[in-house]
Amino acid sequence: MRISVILAAGVALLAACSQSAIRETPSGFKFTVVKEGTGETARPTQYVVFNFRVTDSQDSMWIDTYDRGYPEFARIQDSSAIDHEDGITQMLRMLSKGDSVTFSLTLTELFHEFARQPVPPHLDSSLVVTYAISIRDVVKQEDFAAYQNQVEQEYYEFMNRNATEQLGKDTVAIDSFLAERNIVAQKLPSGIRYVIHKQGSGPLAQPGQAVLVDYAGYLLDGTYFDTSDKATAQAKGLFDARRDAQNGYQPYEVVIDQSSVIEGWHEALKQLNEGAEGTFYIPSGLAYGPQAFSGIKANSILVFDLKMVDIK
Repeated sequence: MRISVILAAGVALLAACSQSAIRETPSGFKFTVVKEGTGETARPTQYVVFNFRVTDSQDSMWIDTYDRGYPEFARIQDSSAIDHEDGITQMLRMLSKGDSVTFSLTLTELFHEFARQPVPPHLDSSLVVTYAISIRDVVKQEDFAAYQNQVEQEYYEFMNRNATEQLGKDTVAIDSFLAERNIVAQKLPSGIRYVIHKQGSGPLAQPGQAVLVDYAGYLLDGTYFDTSDKATAQAKGLFDARRDAQNGYQPYEVVIDQSSVIEGWHEALKQLNEGAEGTFYIPSGLAYGPQAFSGIKANSILVFDLKMVDIK
């Protein structure tokens, strides 16, 4: 495992612990043990399986593998590698199943001492990130493949269960939104609701066809986050002069069921023919799901006004 995976994120501030629980790695990296586990520490070739949370000093959550439903794995190297390892890697050698630890770093320490690069300019270097790590298991090398397969199966079950629950919540939210506004919408089995405002001509767009579409995307609360239309961008406070200079406000080309756009778009575009216009209410699972994206919160329902400009 690349330890940079956990260094690139960050973890939840735990309750203060006594000074007697502070431990130190050979390189001088200090961490606090908040709960003692059982069993032996990991040996070379064995894998440490752990979950972690990271928050910053402004109470923002950076990452949470518990919520993600999938732990991290770190393979312990031969003891000859210790002198060349960073403090976090050394720390993992010192932990056993059931251990819970916490440590804090400034962003300057995190990037300079561990990531070996400057703090990105868009981040506040004075922030402090706090990691809380719990050791789920220590696994022998010969057992690791079977263990990882089990974890992946649990992860898929976790994701499917969460997706089903979230779709139910999203469906209720969308239908309530429409009912409150007396909007009569058509329904797709996936949970998408849509209203066709203008009928087009010719057959509906089909999988594999390239289409040009004008769009405006917003949340149920009316907050706009993107559009291909310059006038809409100006009206909604989204206008970007650099994008305009690069002729970025124009219909967007999509190859249906092939282009890298959200799944909800592919379904929506197949409900339109050339010249048609409609509004589509897309459940979060067909958008960005549990991941936040460009200012859009996790599990956000997205609304898109779409206009089919051309079907090639």
